[in-house]
This record gives sequence, C-alpha cells and structure tokens, in this order.
Amino acid sequence: MKVLVTGARGFTARHLIRRLRLDKNVSLVGSDTVDVSAASLGLDSYSAADLTDARQVLSLVQRSQPDWIFNLAGLVRGGTPDIYRVNLLSAVNLLEAVKAEAPSAAVLLVGSAAEYGIWPADHMPLSEEHECRPVGAYGLSKHAMTMAALDYARNAGAKVVVARPFNLIGAGMPTNLVAGAISQRAKAALANGDSTISVGNADAQRDFIGIEDAVDAYVKLLQRERWGEVFNVCSGEPCSIRHVIETLLSFAPRPIRVVEDESLKRVNDAPVVVGNGSKVARVCGFTPRVSLQQALRAAWDETPVPPVAVALANR
Repeated sequence: MKVLVTGARGFTARHLIRRLRLDKNVSLVGSDTVDVSAASLGLDSYSAADLTDARQVLSLVQRSQPDWIFNLAGLVRGGTPDIYRVNLLSAVNLLEAVKAEAPSAAVLLVGSAAEYGIWPADHMPLSEEHECRPVGAYGLSKHAMTMAALDYARNAGAKVVVARPFNLIGAGMPTNLVAGAISQRAKAALANGDSTISVGNADAQRDFIGIEDAVDAYVKLLQRERWGEVFNVCSGEPCSIRHVIETLLSFAPRPIRVVEDESLKRVNDAPVVVGNGSKVARVCGFTPRVSLQQALRAAWDETPVPPVAVALANR
C-alpha cells in the first residue's frame, strides 16, 4: 500500500511516519514545501510541492498514486490571507487532485478543536454534534476546510474523513504550541542564568493528548472508512496551563519562577476547552495510552536551547 503524507517535515508527520513504519507493507511518499532527502524523514520517496498551487498538487497525486493520504499541511500562525490559503485552499486542491487522478484514495484531513470556538464551561465536554462557532482566522479556516471535506464526501463521493485534534503534546513539538513555547523559554532562561520566565493565561484549561496517541487515531480512522464524518481526537480530561507549566519546570535542573505577562494573553481565549472522545472510542476502539507526564517529559527533552540563548551564555 502506498501512503502519501503532506506536511512531511512537521511535528505530527514525524510521529505519523514512525507509526506507519510499523507496517512493513507500506510504501511512504512525503511532500512539503522545501526540497529535502526522503531518507532524512524516514520516507521511501519525497517531492517538494506547494499545495496551494493546484497544478503542483495534481502532479504530486498523479505521480504518487496513493492509496491513503494524510494531509498534515497547515498553518497556525501568520498573516490572515496565508492562514486561509494554506489551511483551506491546500485541502481543496488536494481533494480536487484526488478526484481527478486517484478517485479510490482515502484521505484524512486534520481539523482543530479551534473550530468549536468559545463555549461556557457548563457545555463541556464538546462533542462532534456541538455547534461550531470559531473565532479568528485559524479556527475559521479549519472549519471551512471541514465543511469543504464533508461537501466533497457528500456530493463527489470522496473517501475523506476529518480528525479534529485537541492540544497535541510530545517530542519535537513547535514553539507555537504552549508546551513547546514554555520549554523553550525555560531552557533559554537556564542558559542565560535567568530565574524567571513570562507566560500568558495560566488558568485556562485545555484537553491535552500525546502525539503518539493522536497519530494512532488518525491511522485507525482511515482503517474504519467512515467517510464524510468528523471525529474528535482528545483525552476528555481538562488540565490547566498552570499544571503544564509546573510539570515542565519540574524537569529543569534549578528552580524557575513564572511571571504572568498581560501582553502574552490572547484576546478571545476560551477559559475551558475539553473534548468528548466517545465517538472515536466507539468507532475505532481508540483509548489514549500516553500519560500527560510522559508526553510533557518528551516535549521537554527534545526542546533545543534557542541559538540566541546559547550565544548569550557563551559570551
């Protein structure tokens, strides 16, 4: 079986590729925006492609002829036009290319818990039946992608399913996610001899899930062939950002104090976001296995010291 992974250089792709390698009968094709070697990513072959360019996507699908596609290409931060272009247009281009060149291919698109928007705590946990009312370009673009995917499934017969992950945690996570940001600030403080780091809203509660568990759910979702449906991928357990910070800092070799900085707090930041994972559990038999402690430890261990911090420490 041939599997295409887009966004192949990213955080999630690294763990998905490792998960797919458990099956010796799988041939892995990767794609991302820059040219790198396939071997460096653990792939059998690799092609550089910009998924916002319909012709490049068509060529990629035509050449690779995949049986499965995991679309992990996406943008969390950046200019509003870029966020919509990458998160929505890339997915639409991919589905169009599949329709034209590989109509039997099964596609998994990755949405986001941000699609739900802001709900009071008494509405938790959020299930797939909950109304989506996203706020901001990221949540809106991901929900537009989801709506497009469901339309392709309904009206074009596309074999597409949408995973809606909550907060991912694990080794190699980027610094635009909370645990990655805190780990990087803490390691910079350690390198520079500082004793404090700044954080935003530490009282917000989120639903964290280990990245190894999330990618396992993604594979199971394609195996179950529930096309035109959305599935939460979550732990179902609320956890405060403060607890995440305290756990990460417990791995540091010396104490680091936390200072809340108003400038780091986001506008329209939901106080509580927790998912209901009963649907994916029922359909796929999925149960998270990686503890939050394990996932945070992995995130801490693989967070590099920022280059600026190293330069300052070595002066």
